[in-house]
Amino acid sequence: VQKAGSWVISPLRNFLSDVTSLGRTRNKIEKLQAENDKLRLSLQNRKNADALLKQLKGVLDLAGTAGYKVVGAKVISQGSTTSFTQSITIDVGSNSGVRSNMTVLSGYGLVGVVKYVYPNSALVQLASDPAFRIGARIAGSQQIGILSGQGTRRGVLQLLDNRSYIKKGDVLLARGSQGGRPFVPGVPIGAVTSVDNSPGAVTQTADVKFYTNFSTLGVVAVVVSGEGADPRDALVPPKPIPTPIPTVTVFVTPSPSPTN
Repeated sequence: VQKAGSWVISPLRNFLSDVTSLGRTRNKIEKLQAENDKLRLSLQNRKNADALLKQLKGVLDLAGTAGYKVVGAKVISQGSTTSFTQSITIDVGSNSGVRSNMTVLSGYGLVGVVKYVYPNSALVQLASDPAFRIGARIAGSQQIGILSGQGTRRGVLQLLDNRSYIKKGDVLLARGSQGGRPFVPGVPIGAVTSVDNSPGAVTQTADVKFYTNFSTLGVVAVVVSGEGADPRDALVPPKPIPTPIPTVTVFVTPSPSPTN
């Protein structure tokens, strides 16, 4: 009987031992998964912080070159409002010297204009908003026109003089406003992607692609003092350097002539 009992108890003990071991293994796996999730979150936060630092450096470099006095701001929300279909909310306001009708920049150029200001936040109308208008000039030729937002990253430029000549690739800069508000002069806006030269048209129009990618804004800057600073064409982005196409040289060895 004792042998039979031992025969029954021994597998039971083994089973209980296996269950305990399995529980410990599961706990270890869950702990490793938690640590892995924590590391992944930390890495993602680091990537986000690096991206924001890169944007901040870009906008400060742009403002420094132009001589603008700016206040840096973080974008805390983006979307439509009762007033605008394209807008962002930033985390600085009147307590930081921000006022309505001030120019807002990214590291690439124009973002929009401050419309409503609160003590610690402000609402910015994006240049992509269909109700947005800005006086623009073509770098180099200094031809002027009015740029309108279209709800996307593309705008439409209408030249004021039909005799003006404009071509694909031309760079648009902000013409500037009296006293630097709402727009300071010289801010890069975008580049011409196509031109409409329809016969009989009263004015020329052109499609423009904004330099700023409005959907990826994380850090911007509000120009709190730009009066008297006109960088002219100093902020025109450098043209990209084309990547050279490697050449392949093929050496051919002639076959010997057959002998008779």
